[in-house]
Amino acid sequence: MIRLLENHEKVKIRSLYEHCFREDTKEYIDYYFDNRIRENEVVVNEQKGEIVSAMHLIPKVVIAGNVKTNITYIYAVGTWKEYRNQGYVKEIFEEIIKSMHRNMDIFTYLIPSSEENAEIYRKFGFEYVMDKREMEDPKHRKKPSHSVIRRKAENSDLVKLSIFAQQAVNSIYSISLSKDLEYFRKLKEVVEIEGGSIDIFVKNKVIVGYRIIIDDKVFEEVLDNSVQNLSWLGNGRTSYAMARILNIRKTLRQLSFKDFKERYIKIADPVIEENNGCFKMKYHHGSVKLEKCNEKEIDKVDFDVTIGELGAHIFGYKSIPGFPPVCRQDSFFINDYV
Repeated sequence: MIRLLENHEKVKIRSLYEHCFREDTKEYIDYYFDNRIRENEVVVNEQKGEIVSAMHLIPKVVIAGNVKTNITYIYAVGTWKEYRNQGYVKEIFEEIIKSMHRNMDIFTYLIPSSEENAEIYRKFGFEYVMDKREMEDPKHRKKPSHSVIRRKAENSDLVKLSIFAQQAVNSIYSISLSKDLEYFRKLKEVVEIEGGSIDIFVKNKVIVGYRIIIDDKVFEEVLDNSVQNLSWLGNGRTSYAMARILNIRKTLRQLSFKDFKERYIKIADPVIEENNGCFKMKYHHGSVKLEKCNEKEIDKVDFDVTIGELGAHIFGYKSIPGFPPVCRQDSFFINDYV
């Protein structure tokens, strides 16, 4: 049976969390269960009255095409070892993805902990949409000039930091978490629990960048063009975030997609029947229309893709040859935090 846990039941899930995520510190787990889990939904699969699998759903606010929208971050998907490979997580994923589609969410995302898990998530329509840039060799890092001060962010800096971050991120990316005060307030708590730091760069009393370090690695870095030479990020990349399109038409409309040519596209969606099949796509009266093809139009298909491949193309990660671009390359910028 798939169901949501009530708030007073969520403490029951800690032992399963610790069983599945042994790399997490006790301090972090304490923080999550004491301060964050009540804000989230926890979906479980129960068999004979016992919880065998769980998925945590964390509400997030994203900026997609300059419009704020609510989505869900799928977090801490786990199953007791003795119950794995029996389809219990599959049942949760299918139920939740269909529910998100009915709720008219545009997409959902997760951060796979391994390539093995990434292959599992692909079965439900997820695909990579963002890489994490690797850190540059320390010997190549430049120090700030005399006109730029780098220091630890204080609570009193967070309002100005959020203003800088939102403006900077909006100018670079099409999809990002809302970098409001609440984002930095919560993130600062997590960073401190993990023994990391938020460093800000100040020039003429104005914040011009920030860098978040956790476990001696760059978690997030956003710098103004005037201080890009201070970046600690190199050219190496590692696959990082996966996303799943839920409502194709709404996503394209919100990202201001315009294509005046009529196209036919076949989409394979293993979960959402409304997304599965052949579609005629056309731009009409200022928005994208997506209509199921009739029998005579099926032979006109120009593109045959999976819902994951379509998502990777929409978010500028991996192009579908011949299909018009929606977002520029590397447009997705969402880092993992609870």
